[in-house]
Amino acid sequence: MVRFHRHEDGTVSLLGTRERDVERMRRFFARLHRVSGHYRAVMDRSGLSPEDSPVEVLGRFPPTSREDYRDILQPEALSRLSGDRFVCDYSSGSTGQCVLRLATPADELAEQAVTERVFRRAGMRGGDTFVCADVGFPEIYEFYARAARALGVVRATYLHLNRDYGRSLEPIRRLAPDVFLTLPSLLARCWPHLRSAWPRGRSPIRSLIFMGEPMHPGLRREVAETLGCRVYSFYGTTETGGMAGECDLGVGCHFDPTLIGATIARPEFVDEVTVQGELSLTTWHLRDHPVVKYGVGDVVQVTTRPCGCGEASPRLTVVERTHEGFVLAGLKLRYQTVLDALKQVAGDLDLLAITLSDLPESDGHTLMRLDIPDRFAPLERELLDVLKYKIFELDDLYQFGLVRFQLDFHADGTLDRRKVRRVTDRRRYLGDDPREDAAGPAPDRTPGSP
Repeated sequence: MVRFHRHEDGTVSLLGTRERDVERMRRFFARLHRVSGHYRAVMDRSGLSPEDSPVEVLGRFPPTSREDYRDILQPEALSRLSGDRFVCDYSSGSTGQCVLRLATPADELAEQAVTERVFRRAGMRGGDTFVCADVGFPEIYEFYARAARALGVVRATYLHLNRDYGRSLEPIRRLAPDVFLTLPSLLARCWPHLRSAWPRGRSPIRSLIFMGEPMHPGLRREVAETLGCRVYSFYGTTETGGMAGECDLGVGCHFDPTLIGATIARPEFVDEVTVQGELSLTTWHLRDHPVVKYGVGDVVQVTTRPCGCGEASPRLTVVERTHEGFVLAGLKLRYQTVLDALKQVAGDLDLLAITLSDLPESDGHTLMRLDIPDRFAPLERELLDVLKYKIFELDDLYQFGLVRFQLDFHADGTLDRRKVRRVTDRRRYLGDDPREDAAGPAPDRTPGSP
């Protein structure tokens, strides 16, 4: 019972139509007005009242930016908690500064309910063994383990991957997971080791769930064929939580818009039940660190067309990102983040080109080459220090031995702003797949999303 609603500003929201859905939205805005100084000021400036129609309030609400989140909502939520228990999760790739989400037990349970639904859709069931793999962040995987245990999983294990992927992945042979969760950029790196962990056709993995970023279509096909498993996308963001998961048909990620509302800016209706545009999310299900129309940086298609799997909920498919970026060892970085950080020592640097290519494991996995105008060559050492030590997360990857840097300096004018490609990814299973060019970009995008 959902429908697209056109707002006066031209945006479109997918909203529940039942009275209880409308009442949930009304209570949400009433609470925001009561406890959030920032959102109360936004509503007051816009002439909005908690007594107004929540659909009208949503339509007239301005978007929430990452800067709003980091500089206003994040410290406001921390102050409002006033000593109460919470956990925090930080978002990769947003800026040079850490962006934290604060989650109280109530919000954790609300997100866990969504995660359980995604895991169940991906085939997780009682008695399973569940294994997660990442280069860090074990606290996040404790959350996923709780959701898995709620579904009856008997064993949940976190594998901490390091530069020696083969050795750190070795325990997966004995663990023999039914369900395996990781990030595509990490899977691409450890795939030579994972694919040889069992004889062909003998892999115990029934479901492989990926999150946080798109999976290369070629890798997705190869994983499914080699391991004999189904591959599922889990979509969401740190700031809004996980929200959507694929069904067996792989035709988009199902989600519940009465829990996490989708608003589409600059919408284009593909047909009467499908709209495409820039996505922002409203977390109707969160109470202590919620957001309204939070821009996630994705162009998506959302459809209410019935799915062949039989599930009635709408589906979301990511078309492309709205900003230029790349992924290193599961962490998302923006082109603009790198440029802004380098400008700390090269103030008038306004253009560079980033090229990513594979290195052998022994040499650091990934080479990140930056093409820069040669007038900045005297600053080479300082620029390298910024890359190694001054960009949130990138410094850890350098210290872990997962990325190496190279600066190439070019005569002024060589880097033509009109022609230069800002980010070129030549890594196997992480760059463009030439076989997909004729069919258009692959739709898979996730958390990390997420």
